[in-house]
Amino acid sequence: MKLHRVILLVSLLLLSPIAAGQTAPLSGNVTDPSGGIVPGAEVVVRNIETGAVYKSQTDGNGAFIVPALGVGTYSVTVTYPGFKQAVADKIKIDVGVPTHVELKLEVGSQAEAVTVEAAGAILQTQSATVSTTLTGRQIVDLPLVSRDALDLVLFLPNVNTPGRPRSSTVDGLPKGAINITIDGLNVQDNLLKSSDGYFTYIRPRLDAIQEVTVSTATAGADSTGEGAVQIKFVTRGGTNDYRGSIYEYHRNPVLNSNYWFNNRDLPPDASGKAPRARVLLNQFGFRVGGPISVPKLFSGKNRLFFFVNYEEYRLPEQTLRNRTILNPLTQAGDFRYNSSSGVRTVNLLTLAAANGQTSTPDPIIAKLLADIRSASASAGSISQLSDPNLQRATFINRGGQWRRFPTARIDYIITPKHSLEFTYNYQDFAGLVDFLNGTDPAFPGFPNSGSQGSNRWSGVVALRSTLASRIVNELRGGMMGGVTLFNPEASPGSFSGPVANQGGFSLAISAAGLTNAYVVTNPSRRSTPVKQLMDNLTITTGRHNLSMGGSYTQVYNWSKSKVLVPNITFGVDAIDPAESIFTAANFPGSSNTDLTNARNIYAVLTGRVNGINANASSAKTAPPIPTSAPTSGAIASASRACTSRTIGGSALNSP
Repeated sequence: MKLHRVILLVSLLLLSPIAAGQTAPLSGNVTDPSGGIVPGAEVVVRNIETGAVYKSQTDGNGAFIVPALGVGTYSVTVTYPGFKQAVADKIKIDVGVPTHVELKLEVGSQAEAVTVEAAGAILQTQSATVSTTLTGRQIVDLPLVSRDALDLVLFLPNVNTPGRPRSSTVDGLPKGAINITIDGLNVQDNLLKSSDGYFTYIRPRLDAIQEVTVSTATAGADSTGEGAVQIKFVTRGGTNDYRGSIYEYHRNPVLNSNYWFNNRDLPPDASGKAPRARVLLNQFGFRVGGPISVPKLFSGKNRLFFFVNYEEYRLPEQTLRNRTILNPLTQAGDFRYNSSSGVRTVNLLTLAAANGQTSTPDPIIAKLLADIRSASASAGSISQLSDPNLQRATFINRGGQWRRFPTARIDYIITPKHSLEFTYNYQDFAGLVDFLNGTDPAFPGFPNSGSQGSNRWSGVVALRSTLASRIVNELRGGMMGGVTLFNPEASPGSFSGPVANQGGFSLAISAAGLTNAYVVTNPSRRSTPVKQLMDNLTITTGRHNLSMGGSYTQVYNWSKSKVLVPNITFGVDAIDPAESIFTAANFPGSSNTDLTNARNIYAVLTGRVNGINANASSAKTAPPIPTSAPTSGAIASASRACTSRTIGGSALNSP
C-alpha cells in the first residue's frame, strides 16, 4: 500500500475536531494589470531556508492555496504565458496563523520578474483567532536573565504576573486554561496544571526556540481541547547554510551591592564590612545547524538538516536566613514577660519543683538547644527580639545549582510530498540544597537538609504529507517524562547523630516559638509522563479551508513518599497535672498570651509530649493504653511507647 494511502487511512480513523497541528495555510490571489482574475497560473512556494518546494495552481477565481506549511520564511513565484514572473518574497509563516498574499502580473517576458517584499502584502483575513507571535531577533534580543523562553510571554498583552513568573495568568482565566506545547507536545507539569499552569516541565531555551505563538481567543480546530489559552513553541531547525553561535552570560558578585539586611544584622568580616550573600551566575552554551552532508558522498542541501543547542546553567548561591532561638536565660528556665510594672521573671523549673512536677530539662532537648545556640553564634549574629524570651539568629546558608539543556532536531525531506521531523530535549537539574522549598539547613552545620533534582526528556516525531494538491496531512506523536527527586539525601541518621541529635524523632520545638532543627521529614519522588498522538488533515475546496483530525493524550502520575522518623509535638494538655501551675497567681500581671507562652516553653524544655505522629505497622494488636494516661513525659519514655497503639487518646497513623 502506498504511503499516502496509509496516511489518509490513519487520518480518517482519527477524525475529530480537536487536532493539534504545527502548520498554517498560505493562500493568495493573482490578477492582471487591469485587476482581472488569472486562472490557471502556475504557483511555486519555496522555503527560503531549506529549499523545500510546494506547487499549486490558481483556480477559476484566480485564487491559490497551499493548505499546510511548516514554520519558516517562504517565497511565492507565479508564472503565466505573456506575463512577467510575479514574486512575493520573505513571507513569514507562523504556527496556526493563516497567511494571505496578493500578486499582480505585469505584461512582459517570463524571463523577467517583478519582486515585492511580502511584509506589506500579507493580509490576515482568514481566521478569527486572536494571537501574537514572537520570532527571531525578538526572542534572542529581549533581556531575560532566566533565558527561559516561557518568560517571553510575560511581555505580551493580557498576561498578568502578580509575583514570580510562575504565578502568571492570561486574560484572567484560571491556570488550568493554559496549554503549553513544544513542537505540538504538551510539556507542562500536568500534576500541577490546575494550580501551577504557567510552568513547563521541559524548559524552552531562548537559543533553541524559533518562535512562540500565543492564542488567547477563538482558537481554531488545529488547537487541542486542553486549554483556552494556547502557548505554542517551535524548535529551531537547520537550513541550507551552516549557522551557529556561542555565548556566555555572567553575573559577578564584585559588581553587586550588599543586601540592606546583611548590613543591619551581620557583624563585619575581615574586610571590615558585613558579608554578602555571594551570587555568581554563569550561563553558557552554543548552537549550530545546517545540512547533514558527507563530502563527495552525500549532500544534505534541500533535503536533510540538523540543529543542536546546548546550554548550561551554573549558580553557586548563598541566602540570608533568620531563625528564632531561645534567650539563654529562658533556656535555663527563666520565663520573662512584660507587665504594667515592667518585665517580670518566673523560673519555670523552680515553679514546677515547688508543685511536684518535672523540674529538670530533658537531656536530649537541652543538648539540641545548646547545639542551636553554638551553631548560630559560630556563623552569624544573634540579636534580641521584642519578646524577651526569644532571639533572632542571622547567618548565610550556602548552596548551588547546575542545569544542562541539550536540544537536537533533525528534518528530512523524504520526497517533494513527504517530510519528516524529529525533536529531542534532555534536561538535567541538580543542586546542593533546595532554597526554593526551604530545605537548606535550619542552622549552620546541621545535618538535616535536602535538594531537588530531576532528569527530564521529551521527543517528538512528525510526518507531513501532501496527499493531493489541496490535501495535506500531519501525523505527530510525542512523549515526555522524567523523575523529580525531592530531598533524596535525607535519612533517619540526621535525627540521631552527634550534632542536632533529636533521639530519632523530629522534635517540634516550634511550640515554644522557635525554629525547628529539621527541614526535611519526608523525601519523595514523582513522575508525570505524557504520551500524545495527533493527526491533522487539511482539505481545501473552492474558497473553503477545512481542518479536521484527532488527538489522544495519556497522562500518568507516579509518586512515592516516606516519613523518615516519627514526629513529636509538645504542650501541656488540659488533663496534665502541670496545667495547674499556669495561673495568674503564679504569674502576676500576666496576660492569657503570656500564660500560653509559658506553658509551651515549659513543655519544650522538659520534653512534655502531647502527640506522636508516625507511620507504623504491627503483626499483632498491641495492648491498649488507658485513655486516662497522662500525655506528658520525657522523650525517652515516649520512644518506648511509640508502637501501633493509642497514646493519650490519639491513635498513630497506620499504613
